[in-house]
Amino acid sequence: MKKKTNLLVFVFCILLLVVNIGFAAAEKTTDKETAKPKGRPPSLVEVAEIIQGEAEPMVEFVGTVYYSRKSNLAAEVEGVVDQVFFEEGHRVKKGDPLVSLESNILDTVISGTRADHELVLVELEQAGKELSRREPLYKEGSVSESSYDEYFFKSKMLKSRAMSIKASLDRLLLEKKKKKIRAPFDSIVMQKNAEIGEWVKEGGIVALVADDSEVDVIVDVPSEVLQYLKPGRQIDITAGELKVKGKFLSFVPKGDVATRTFSVKTRLKNPEGLVEGMEARALLPTSSRKESLLVPRDALVTKFGNNVIFVVEEGSAKMVQVAVQGYSGLSVGITGPDLEAGLQVVVKGNERLFGGEQLNIRK
Repeated sequence: MKKKTNLLVFVFCILLLVVNIGFAAAEKTTDKETAKPKGRPPSLVEVAEIIQGEAEPMVEFVGTVYYSRKSNLAAEVEGVVDQVFFEEGHRVKKGDPLVSLESNILDTVISGTRADHELVLVELEQAGKELSRREPLYKEGSVSESSYDEYFFKSKMLKSRAMSIKASLDRLLLEKKKKKIRAPFDSIVMQKNAEIGEWVKEGGIVALVADDSEVDVIVDVPSEVLQYLKPGRQIDITAGELKVKGKFLSFVPKGDVATRTFSVKTRLKNPEGLVEGMEARALLPTSSRKESLLVPRDALVTKFGNNVIFVVEEGSAKMVQVAVQGYSGLSVGITGPDLEAGLQVVVKGNERLFGGEQLNIRK
């Protein structure tokens, strides 16, 4: 009986060992399956067709940003600086006071002139009353002509004198008003030229301010470029990370003798990032339109320092290096190996591609 019991225990242990080995093998198989790398899912993209059209050859010229409107603020009257209300870099509104000149002496002169004017007005009133009394008497013959004329011409003289003093008083009050130099328009202060205690002459510059709501990008170009620029033409401008559009305004009709180039001015709204002196690049036409393959500008990306597009080939992305021939509105003219009209190119999602990826084309 004891031997039979031992045999049963031995068989049970063997069965338990086999079951454990099976579970271990199953777990190992599951771990291996879990560890297997999954394939990369297709990239979600949008595409467009290459079309045949015309592109205008363009060249990027380097220029400089300038504020379109600047003003050297001058004092219209002289005096000692009493207060300065700004610092360089401050923004000011039209009419804001920037500099105040002392007006103590002027205030004294104004008080005296105002008193003289009031005195003359009193004398004029007295002479007027006397003339009013004598006029009917003169008409009746009760007073002499000379007695009437005395107050008639006295009233006329006092009236003229009152007008003269009033004009002098107005001039003094205007001079006092000019003692505060104000901002001529909404602007930013570029330069400060006055400090408290300094003497400012008539016509002396106290500040340089600029309206930075609009800027001009000025580039120097060869004379042959000028024939393709017409007033109002849209120009693509790049400054740092900013990409904006401006309008060709004019060119300076005087070339640089040394370089034989002419300054071209493009004006644009300042997107609150452009400061005078910054480098800016303008894309300008250099010849007439030519036949070219056109793709949307979004199809063109930069990889490894080269311009490339991604062509859809059997459901996957093929990277093709291209050369830019020119531009036509929102399209860019390109040339590249094995490119032809009708091929599909990636226009959205291409920044994540490197070639060879399977594509999920959004309809």
